[in-house]
Amino acid sequence: MKRVAVVVTAVAALTALFLFGLLRGAPDRNVPSNLLDRPAPAFVLPVYERYAAAFGPRFDLADHVGRPMVINFWASWCGPCYVEAPFLEDAHRRYGDRVLFVGIQTQERDARAAGRAFIERFDFTFPNVIDDDSRVSIGYGLFGVPETFFVRADGTVAYKHVGPVDARLLTERVEALLR
Repeated sequence: MKRVAVVVTAVAALTALFLFGLLRGAPDRNVPSNLLDRPAPAFVLPVYERYAAAFGPRFDLADHVGRPMVINFWASWCGPCYVEAPFLEDAHRRYGDRVLFVGIQTQERDARAAGRAFIERFDFTFPNVIDDDSRVSIGYGLFGVPETFFVRADGTVAYKHVGPVDARLLTERVEALLR
């Protein structure tokens, strides 16, 4: 009888936690960042092969200051990353002549095959790079993936979005970069 009471109590507690998480509303996407209005942290990362002809074997952020950028951190195991991927590609096709989009695979060491499959699935035409040791994501203060940084032409961070982006948010934030 004592065992049944313990099991029932444990199930009730877990159910209460589940319901709390389910009913508490949308997660907070306005996570503060110390990077706002500061230079985006520099990085040099290996480029996936399909982008090497245009960008070389390594992507150096410093080479692209002077152009607004959208930097998106993703992982192949991340469900919300699959949701936002078509929106990123569409926005790149719309604004790619004026804004540089960069994808950074992070938080999954030695997962290049999975990364290639993700990139091919969405036919990403913007460069994607590999942050195998997650040092760049640490430098950007990531809470998780996906996260997207909108960087002004002068190299300073204008906005950070936690969670998946959609068409409306991309249009709104990219247009702000272009003003």
